[in-house]
Amino acid sequence: MLRQQITHGLLAIWISFQIVEIASAQNAPSAKQRLQTFKSLDKNADGFLHKSEVSGRMLERFSQLDANADGKVSQDEALAAPVRPGVRAAPRKPGEVVAPAALEERRPEKLKVGEVAPDFTLPHANSPDRVSLSELWRKKPVVLVFGSISCSPFRKQVEDVEKLYGQYRDKANFLMVYIREAHPDSVILVKTEKGDESLQKFVQTDDAKLRDEHARTCQRILNLSFPTVVDQVDNKVNAAYSGWPIRLVIIGTDGKIIDPGAPGPRGFDTGKVARWLETLVVEK
Repeated sequence: MLRQQITHGLLAIWISFQIVEIASAQNAPSAKQRLQTFKSLDKNADGFLHKSEVSGRMLERFSQLDANADGKVSQDEALAAPVRPGVRAAPRKPGEVVAPAALEERRPEKLKVGEVAPDFTLPHANSPDRVSLSELWRKKPVVLVFGSISCSPFRKQVEDVEKLYGQYRDKANFLMVYIREAHPDSVILVKTEKGDESLQKFVQTDDAKLRDEHARTCQRILNLSFPTVVDQVDNKVNAAYSGWPIRLVIIGTDGKIIDPGAPGPRGFDTGKVARWLETLVVEK
């Protein structure tokens, strides 16, 4: 009896501790806490953060923190950066399975503000036509969207991209590049072309035909109206843009990168893209 009481008491303490931890994680860090984090990361104490000093999520957000694009993050830039909200994922439906992320698909970061965006020509997912990036940016700025259907945060957050497309399609071109699956072997409830629903397993796309099928399924079930092209089995476009697992890249009418974004899911910042699109309206 005594042992049971002790066990229950320890369990209650552990649960209370977990609740406190969760509550703390949900609260945004104070300026003081952020400053302490900055100083702890500034290994050489020169007042700046360099890419060699950071990793993980901080590295993913580096280009966003580096407001003046000088290749380093100052203390002022770090403190001025907005605190990112939690990643929004699509609600899981009965029978759905989220498989582990294929982390081996991540590619080294190459994009830099002001550099010419790597050009490509890829087949359209819903027609025999091919789309060239350079033809798009000569007409209007381009918002490049990288992703795959097996990424749950992508399925949720791309809804915001669709809304932006509906609002700003006359000011900018939007183009999705379907890449290798973020979470291969995930099971997702999809609506078939006949209108009924069924669970479907999305394996890794090692051939062009299957990747095209996944791209068309993604476009259909997410009701995406902006064009989708399919990266080929050599995965050259993903490698050039470090697009896996998801990413947003803004390209100007001179073909140069305005905002390289960062690999998602936290780097998939639709709010930042919306603010940039608003400037196009003001300029006109």
